[in-house]
Amino acid sequence: MQELNIQELNIYNKKTNVYLEKVQVADGHSHRLKELLGNSKLPSFRGIILKPCKQVNTIGLKDSISVWYVNRNLQIIKIIDELQPNNISPYIPESHLIIEFPSAWAKITGSQEGDRLEVFI
Repeated sequence: MQELNIQELNIYNKKTNVYLEKVQVADGHSHRLKELLGNSKLPSFRGIILKPCKQVNTIGLKDSISVWYVNRNLQIIKIIDELQPNNISPYIPESHLIIEFPSAWAKITGSQEGDRLEVFI
C-alpha cells in the first residue's frame, strides 16, 4: 500500500490580497479518495492540493467542486469553478498541481486565471 505524505498549508492570492484557505496536500491518490469519497463532498471552507496533477474527476461525488490548475510558478492557469458530479476535467499538460475547493470558490474569493498564489505554513 502507498504511504501518504499529508500536510496542511495556507493559500493566499497575491493579486487580490485574499487569504483563500487552509488546504491539505495529498501526495497520493488514496488520500483524495478517502477525503472526498468518504464524505462525498469537500469539507466546508477547505481544499485539497493534488500533486502532481493534470486532470481530476468527480465520479462518486454528490456536489460540484471548484478545480484550479496551477503551474510550477504558482500561477492559476485554468479554473473550473463548478465541476459537476460524475464528470472528468480537461487534461491540462502545463498543470503542476490542482487545488480542489468547494464549488464557486473562485467567484467567492474573486480569484481568476492568471493570478499568482502564495503558499505558507
